[in-house]
Amino acid sequence: MMGKRKACLTPTVSSDRGWILMYALVFCVVIQGIAMITVSLIAQNMKSGVSFQRLLSQRHIPAGSEEQPSFRTYALDPPEGWDHGCFLTEVTERIWGRLHTYSWRVRVREQPSTPAQGEAPVLSGWMPHIILLIDDSQDMLASCGRSYEEDRLYLEKPGNEIIAVDQRDDVETSISTSEGTCFRGGWGNAWHQADDIYALGGAMQCWTHVILSLKRLIDDLDMCPIAVATVSGGIVLPFTTDRAALFSSLEELRPSYPESRLSEALLNALDAFPDQCGTSKHIILATNGIAVHDGNIPSWLQDYDGDGNPLDRAVDEAGSHCLDDVASYASTRQIHVHVVGPDTPFLQSTAANGGGDFMPDADSFDPPVSLVSLPRCLYGSQKHFLTNTELVFGPAWLDLENTSYMIRMANTPPHLAPAPDIRITGCARSVFTDDGTLLCSTSRDHLLSIDLATGACNWIAQGFGGKVVEQDGTIIIGPDIRGDIAALDSGQGIRWLYPGELFAVSRGNVYIARGPLISSLTLEEGVFTSGYTADSELCAITYDPCQGAVLAASKTGLISILDQDLVLEDLFIADLPGTIAHLRPFRWKRQFHVIAVTESHAACMNSEKALWSVALEAGTCISAVVMDLKLYLSVWESGACKGIDTGSSALVVLDALTGETVSRTPLFEAKAFGPLIDPDAGVLEYASWDMSIHETDITDLPGILPVGLGERMTYDPGDILP
Repeated sequence: MMGKRKACLTPTVSSDRGWILMYALVFCVVIQGIAMITVSLIAQNMKSGVSFQRLLSQRHIPAGSEEQPSFRTYALDPPEGWDHGCFLTEVTERIWGRLHTYSWRVRVREQPSTPAQGEAPVLSGWMPHIILLIDDSQDMLASCGRSYEEDRLYLEKPGNEIIAVDQRDDVETSISTSEGTCFRGGWGNAWHQADDIYALGGAMQCWTHVILSLKRLIDDLDMCPIAVATVSGGIVLPFTTDRAALFSSLEELRPSYPESRLSEALLNALDAFPDQCGTSKHIILATNGIAVHDGNIPSWLQDYDGDGNPLDRAVDEAGSHCLDDVASYASTRQIHVHVVGPDTPFLQSTAANGGGDFMPDADSFDPPVSLVSLPRCLYGSQKHFLTNTELVFGPAWLDLENTSYMIRMANTPPHLAPAPDIRITGCARSVFTDDGTLLCSTSRDHLLSIDLATGACNWIAQGFGGKVVEQDGTIIIGPDIRGDIAALDSGQGIRWLYPGELFAVSRGNVYIARGPLISSLTLEEGVFTSGYTADSELCAITYDPCQGAVLAASKTGLISILDQDLVLEDLFIADLPGTIAHLRPFRWKRQFHVIAVTESHAACMNSEKALWSVALEAGTCISAVVMDLKLYLSVWESGACKGIDTGSSALVVLDALTGETVSRTPLFEAKAFGPLIDPDAGVLEYASWDMSIHETDITDLPGILPVGLGERMTYDPGDILP
């Protein structure tokens, strides 16, 4: 049964035209909504695009813009596995608009140094052996025919012996000192004339003249083995290149013997030369030529020069003339006899018969034209050879035209005084570069300050030698021939002097080792602040700027780790044969490590244990440096005569944590000087005595080339949309 529909009270009017209108209205509403959404999206995108474009413009400066990036650099400790004494980390911040990018790389704090102590190097191709044969008879106190040098200072010792001494500016004419009477040469010419026993004239003693002449000759003959002998006693100092030992030997001699057996002493000296290594043989006879109780030589020698002199025989008193005959015989044995003394015909003929010179100088021995004894120095991208010309530091690029000269005075307080001119002597032994200034010391105690940009020498100070460094405007140098460590104020004055054998420098202190003692002195004033006594004589000392520690090695192999007040913090034991010459500290996994190197062995240790100890394959270790957990050693196996132009050298690389050999690279058929580390060029450079160069590529070491650390953006509050 079908139900009945209920009727609507309000009937709905419907037609096709109404439905069409309704559909049209709905469609318009939908279109309007879509349009509004689209407009909203477009507006939002436009707003975001403007912000993004603004950020891009801040991140990438358009080409042609006048704005340039700025840079800031920060110096930090070296990376782990790198030598604390030689390296640091440079972090660079590059700022361009709102973009800050960061990178790091390794920089050289200080080039690895070679110890400046010890004897001078020698050349096997030029190794003249010289004997200084000195007449030490009483007659040497007589006049020599010369006057005292007007402005030079002389000292009369007890016993009437007179010698030339170091300059001082508190003596106008003469003063009395604890050592004797000190006087000016001009005053001595008038008031202090020597006895004219042999009618030679002049005011100066022959002893004064010959000792001063021999000292000048020693200063001119760097790298030359010299022995000292006396007429009365023979050899008193064997062959050496040690200038201090030679000067000390001369200063200990006294003209006190009544006899002067000149020809007999010269004949005995002919057999005092070594059989090998010498390229020539020379005897420099310092005498007034007056023989006393002389001539007891074989009869066939008594007139060897054939001059028919009746005094070519033994004479009980003064008068024998056999000296020139023995000199003639010496020349037949290829031994040159030179003479230092009064200008007399007899001494002139003695030198001529001996094939030598009267009053010889360095040119009498044909010194080598040029050589180097240090690696090149680095200034920007330029590298300079530190050339020694005829045994004197004098590279071709050095300009001495406007140089000021100063000399160290011997009177207290220690100070420098202007000098009219100074003759540079000695080869380069130690250098330090900083901010375009090169400090160079020579083996004969001259210190030069040079502008590397122009090659102009600013000043030369005589009286300072040894290792040289600069710290905060203070120059530390030593030890010199007197055994002093000196602090200079940029070459204009002496701040302080202190006796020592080794030193290391921190930001505010200098640590000076002498025997087993270390003294801490303030950098500027030289005031003693603390001390430490090791178990035995110290042989190496260095300052670790990262740890703030002083490392000191003794000859028993103990390495003391001290704080800046010289309080003992730790003690490492390096059980190595030989004397420790190099201490290289580094850090790995935040633990402090030290590598100790002797001539023939190397070892690594930390506070917990000794990690390794190895013998070097062959030769003597010359230098050591740690880079990226690798120990770089230059090793030299010298020839029989130990000349720097002989043997062979190699670069040996060891793993710093295990001691295992990583590589061995030949360098030269000679000694290698270096290394010079050039991170910008990415090379490790060594030099040979003849200016040959060997480069090793180190660009693969992390940090030699810049390494990115990331970037960051800086924003203003309006740069970020809500």
